[in-house]
Amino acid sequence: MIITLDGPSGSGKSTLAKRLAKVMNFTHIDSGSIYRAIAYYFITNGVTSDNYEKSLEDINISYSKNGVMLDGKRLKSEIRTVDVTELSSKIATYPFVRNYVDNIIKEIAANTSVVVDGRDIGSSVLPNADFKFYIEADIQKRAARRILQIKRKNPESDIVVSEVREDLKIRDDRDKNREYSPLCIPENAIIIDTTNDSVKESLQKITRIIRGLD
Repeated sequence: MIITLDGPSGSGKSTLAKRLAKVMNFTHIDSGSIYRAIAYYFITNGVTSDNYEKSLEDINISYSKNGVMLDGKRLKSEIRTVDVTELSSKIATYPFVRNYVDNIIKEIAANTSVVVDGRDIGSSVLPNADFKFYIEADIQKRAARRILQIKRKNPESDIVVSEVREDLKIRDDRDKNREYSPLCIPENAIIIDTTNDSVKESLQKITRIIRGLD
């Protein structure tokens, strides 16, 4: 079975996808972490933009239930830095990078049941998924969630909601208006608004739909 969760940054899709995969005993694929792994590789190896496409031939990325692996090493906090986040968002606009990531996802989904989250999974990468969800939330709520994430990692951070909200707007615009596989609501997707719901409440809505209870 293939289940996809798409939506903008901060909507809660990754958290929901991770918990849903656990409930279903499926493999969770965080497509964003694969883009982050590529960005991390580019940064740590000093790869310049004119060599991005050629360098993809040298990257050894794999994915398991434990997450994304680079050269056999599990990547964790090192792909959650500001620099990696910014670059991953930029390279996600390159068709050759998206094709690279898409092929990894398709190969995994062809061999096991998966829950995949991203921005174009149900619309482009796995359009024939058994269940497609589009996760959304208002930008104020999304910004507040992102602040909490930042504060957990760096309690001394003085970042404010207005700054994060502006960054989210920029990212939304980039995702929705890129030429290749833009963020959109996939055909036949079920919209889940998480603005006023807890993770548990949103998860219950999704699982009830999958199990045919709603």
